[in-house]
Amino acid sequence: MKVLVTYFSQTGNTEQIARAIHEEASSCSSPFLKKTDEIAPSQLDEYDHVFIGSPCHADTLAEPVRSFLNLIPDNSPCHLAGFVTHASSFYNFYNKSDYENCMTYLSSLCRKKGIPYRGCFECQGRLAPQLREFIKKSKHSTHDEWARMVAQMEGHPDSEDLTNARDYARDILMKFQLD
Repeated sequence: MKVLVTYFSQTGNTEQIARAIHEEASSCSSPFLKKTDEIAPSQLDEYDHVFIGSPCHADTLAEPVRSFLNLIPDNSPCHLAGFVTHASSFYNFYNKSDYENCMTYLSSLCRKKGIPYRGCFECQGRLAPQLREFIKKSKHSTHDEWARMVAQMEGHPDSEDLTNARDYARDILMKFQLD
């Protein structure tokens, strides 16, 4: 089985998850690890299964990933699964729609293009320092509330997140082999 793990990452969160998925895929296949700007969408036909990763940006997948996905030819024979990193669990505890919108976008796009979709993994990532003030203001948090939230984000993805990503990859690939 030929597997591709491709991703876009700005802060390293998504890359850490990509590497964990790639590591797990190594146990049952010949995986390739590439950033989305290192591969053409038309090349996905060369793979049996593709994992594609993105950070959550403003309620959706990052622009480079959306552009990449939109260029995948319809009815590509590869099976696709996603993974998303986000900071929304802590600053948006009761409404997880930020990353759920990413997952819905990926699922809908695959359905529209006729690409077999296998699911999506999500996990907490640390919030990039350059975005902290912007999001703090948009959430109308006090300084103390925000400091607690940022402290909770630090250290993610952590070892548990990476283990969960490996488990996700193993489950997806096992189901693929059974089909």
